Amino acid sequence: MVPESGVTFPWEKQAMNGEELPDNLGYADQVMYLSLRLLYATYRKGIIDREQAVREKKRLLDEYRIYKYREEMGEQWVEQIRLTELARSEFQKNPTVENGMKLVLILEGRNLQ
Repeated sequence: MVPESGVTFPWEKQAMNGEELPDNLGYADQVMYLSLRLLYATYRKGIIDREQAVREKKRLLDEYRIYKYREEMGEQWVEQIRLTELARSEFQKNPTVENGMKLVLILEGRNLQ
């Protein structure tokens, strides 16, 4: 078994055992599952040694974290755009100070609901 690198996925043992890709995983988790399944199989077959497996798992985890962070930031950006459009529309229909301040707060990222 490749030693843990500080992160354990709930499905990692399944990947380690070469089991089929679970149905309920999002894209990033699917890619990670398949990558770990291949990494563990390659290690078990003796194609790579333990040190290489540990290094590669760490690199996979690093890239996974970066992807998940970017995904989260993208979701927040989309939500901010949605809220901005709603507030802009409200302000155009009813240009009050309150509606203007709501739009300003959303644009500043201080009023994400």
